[in-house]
Amino acid sequence: MTGRLEFRLLNYFLLITMAAVMIGIEFYFEMRSPALQQGLCSACVAPDSSGLAPLNDLRTKIVVMFGVLTLVVAIVLLMFIRNITQPLLRMAAVASRINEGDLSQVVEVETNDEIGLVGSTINELTSNLQEVAAFTSLTAGNAQEQLERLRERLTAGEALTPEDLEVAMQEVGSLLEFVDSFTLLVNEAEGTGHDV
Repeated sequence: MTGRLEFRLLNYFLLITMAAVMIGIEFYFEMRSPALQQGLCSACVAPDSSGLAPLNDLRTKIVVMFGVLTLVVAIVLLMFIRNITQPLLRMAAVASRINEGDLSQVVEVETNDEIGLVGSTINELTSNLQEVAAFTSLTAGNAQEQLERLRERLTAGEALTPEDLEVAMQEVGSLLEFVDSFTLLVNEAEGTGHDV
């Protein structure tokens, strides 16, 4: 499957190749023009076709050079395109799985360039998300335990003190404080969100 970026880069390559081929064709036909050959023949000592042999050799060499140049440019650009799009496609696949909730995903970073930097950043983001999930789970679990103890005490008919409630409120408060430390998207339609 060819990605959109790869398709766009291939289109740019085709435009460059078409321009090079058009220049080569124009040069080839200009070298074959009767006006140029007549002008060269009149300047030649021998006006027969043997005087045009160097011109024909030059024309052939130029056509070969344009062909080789086009081939080299094609190979280099295709390698360039693959070196950009393939890592990006792999990172997009990993990011998609992370978005679905699989925080065990890791981007394999193979280069030290900007693409490698994006991969490293995705890995750091995943690690941070794992820490957020772990802290949230731990804090919510502690708050749930405190609330369960309070419910058990209430069910048993025991009286609750303000200190009992304070412990549970601290757990919930620490979770809210943690969530408020992030810059969250504000849903303006509902007027909800956290200001940081």
